[in-house]
Amino acid sequence: MTLSLSKLDAKRIAIRAQGLDGARPAAVITIDDVRRCIRAMGLLQIDSVNVCERSHYVPLYSRLGKYERGLLDRLAYEEKSVFETWAHAACFVPVEHHRLFRRRMGTENLPKRLARLVKEKPKHRVSKLVTEKPGFLEQVLDQVRERGMLTASELDGAGKRAGPWWGYTSGKIAMEWHFTVGSLSVADRKNFARYYDLTERVIAAEHLDGDIPSTEDAHREMMRLAVTAHGAGTVADFGNYYHLKNTDAKARLQELADEGTVQRVSVEGWEEEAFAPADVVSAEPVNARALLTPFDPLVWNRDRIERIFDFFYRIEIYVPEPKRQYGYYVYPFVLGDDLVARVDLKAERDKGVLRVKGAFAEEGQDHEYVATHLVDELRLMANWLGLKRVVAGRKGNLIPVLRTALKL
Repeated sequence: MTLSLSKLDAKRIAIRAQGLDGARPAAVITIDDVRRCIRAMGLLQIDSVNVCERSHYVPLYSRLGKYERGLLDRLAYEEKSVFETWAHAACFVPVEHHRLFRRRMGTENLPKRLARLVKEKPKHRVSKLVTEKPGFLEQVLDQVRERGMLTASELDGAGKRAGPWWGYTSGKIAMEWHFTVGSLSVADRKNFARYYDLTERVIAAEHLDGDIPSTEDAHREMMRLAVTAHGAGTVADFGNYYHLKNTDAKARLQELADEGTVQRVSVEGWEEEAFAPADVVSAEPVNARALLTPFDPLVWNRDRIERIFDFFYRIEIYVPEPKRQYGYYVYPFVLGDDLVARVDLKAERDKGVLRVKGAFAEEGQDHEYVATHLVDELRLMANWLGLKRVVAGRKGNLIPVLRTALKL
């Protein structure tokens, strides 16, 4: 029998599955806490935008509270318990899941793969590099092998940027190709620049040796992890988490359902087929309160959060300022069992200020109730960021009561 879930059930299950359902730990946060948090999420998206803090540090704060940001760096680049790879985007992933991405990286003979790429996609930047600089890809590997971890700019023969400021150098194209196919891995970051090294010097042998799962087996495990991290969702939701085609995601989910690892569910108002863990997380009330970066796992899938929370959300970084509805870098605010507001934030470190450029309550929300909790959350975030005070601007329907609450 298919389990039926109400829309409220779906909200609570989604929040709880992401570890946002209750008070943050009272004890000092350790590296083990960070490791467990990433494992629970399944992956952590990496992003360079640094309006308040780089985005990948914020989901850990949202779940754990004030923690030392260097713990994530230690986990990734010293302990190497998580590694960088392409999931739905560039993400940190637990190192024990490295095998799941090996087929995606590719297991065939690399010269053969390159020859096919040049033939089928001659205008691809790697194809052009192979044609214009024969042997350069091999030279890059040799340089890293001999010199140790390097940035793309440190390579001999790296070249100059092609085209606009975001254009890649020959060195960057080569490094990214080797990263994509698994020859190189990210061994460190300094000032957000990637330092690449041979994968066997970054990933422990226990995760490289032995059989590589088939594509189907790897995708099946990805879907199991995605269902656990979501709590409930559609084929497209789960496929999006690990960037699988819907056809592949659906086939693997059907297999998981047939074996009893996940269950089919129906959700109020959803037209699509849905799935949940065999032991679905509780739909009891949740006590969430957190500001969420635009790339938090709960909200990065915009279609999903609109379906679950009736929360239409688009990041407006690339929208000209006069045309922005809410702001440059807006944080959804989860409170209780709903997304109740959105807040445009900026850390002005030279002034010691966390500036609320805009704050907008969702329709039907109690402004005073939301503002009271939001002020507490803003002060906690300011403290975590090492800022002395919170200052509210003038844009948004929540600003009047927020400014009053900040005076208390």
